[in-house]
Amino acid sequence: MKRPYWICAVYFILIAIGIPWYWLEKSTSFVLGLPLWVVIAIAVSICASLFTAFLLLRYPWNTDVRSDE
Repeated sequence: MKRPYWICAVYFILIAIGIPWYWLEKSTSFVLGLPLWVVIAIAVSICASLFTAFLLLRYPWNTDVRSDE
């Protein structure tokens, strides 16, 4: 089975973008009354959810589970 390194890379990129460690503490940017870092974190969370749904729908599931006991 091929190792899907690109899937791990996408998740690492999403985590790097979504965690607001690079934002200044005194950031004054607001969108719809929320700080900009909150809006970006929510957007990245939605993107990660959509990517996960894509993966689950794209690759077949092994539903033929047999127990050899």
